[in-house]
Amino acid sequence: MGKDNVPELQSIWGEAKGYIERSDFDKAIEIYKYIMVRYGDDAVAAEHAHAYLGDIFLTLQQFDLAEDHIRKAIGYRPEKPGYHYILGFVYSHKRLWDKAISEFEMAVTEEPNSGEYLRGLGWAIHQCGDVAKGLAFLEKASRLEPTNANILTDLAIVHLSSLNIDKASECAKRAVRLAPTNPVAQDVLKNVHSFSKGFSQLGDRASRVETRPSSYVDTHFIHRFKVSLKDQPEIWRIIDIKGNQMLSSLHKAVFKAFDRFEEQQYSFFLSNKPYDRESEYGSPGLDSGGTGKLATRIRIDSIALYGGPKFLYLFDYGDEWWHEVELMSVTERVSRASYPRVVKKQGKSPPQYPRNIET
Repeated sequence: MGKDNVPELQSIWGEAKGYIERSDFDKAIEIYKYIMVRYGDDAVAAEHAHAYLGDIFLTLQQFDLAEDHIRKAIGYRPEKPGYHYILGFVYSHKRLWDKAISEFEMAVTEEPNSGEYLRGLGWAIHQCGDVAKGLAFLEKASRLEPTNANILTDLAIVHLSSLNIDKASECAKRAVRLAPTNPVAQDVLKNVHSFSKGFSQLGDRASRVETRPSSYVDTHFIHRFKVSLKDQPEIWRIIDIKGNQMLSSLHKAVFKAFDRFEEQQYSFFLSNKPYDRESEYGSPGLDSGGTGKLATRIRIDSIALYGGPKFLYLFDYGDEWWHEVELMSVTERVSRASYPRVVKKQGKSPPQYPRNIET
């Protein structure tokens, strides 16, 4: 950076920082773009401008722009762990877990004792399906930074997904005590309480668990769901499915259980609210913009994160077959059986296309 540039650049950086602190991101973006034009031949200035833009666009959830700018910053300084950390979170939001893990691993390699970097890595690994390994990284992160409310919040979510409600509650309460104005921590604590209340109402069915060594290769947490037609609740199916299977597998089981023959688009609304975009997980191709969350990317044992044991399932946006789905029990079981499986049926399946009447 040339000496003649330093005073003006320092003034510009300070102005941009002020806009960010006031959440006036549009003005900050204008300044950083100006820097890239005015000081485009200054590698250090360009690097930092791209890095700040990447962070801002991540905050604004404009993930493609965030990825583009942070990648350019990495091009200037590939060894900087903070840039890989930001890119890891971009990929996490895109649910590209393999890419996220790779970026977080690079950050952790450079700074192995960073609780925040370990947090990102642990969360991505957990979401990729390795619950034990993800939990281990998050617990290490918490030991390094015991007052980090974000780490505790993630730990609460991971414990809740494994139905360790006491641990989830402990971590969520600590997170709220440390950051009482953090809305994410508050929401997680609320969800833990809601799920705990709903789960306790399952009674002895949920508590009668076969005690088996958790390391045993054929030990699974079997989730039992009752799936009822919303308009005809007397017609229902009981379905067992493994906790490590995906929500899309539950769709396939319901599809077969109700004797359907032609696939259509579908969505699960895990908040139990129709058309709630925040909790919606749908079929591939449902969202033409590519920003929707996929049922193929969320495990059955993660649905607890959204609150209670009930949620909605919509099959076929044309005929709109709405279903109520209720978690009945979770049982630790040693089994080599194939899942999901229908264990009980009540009522005859209505025709998939009720309006198709032969003339």
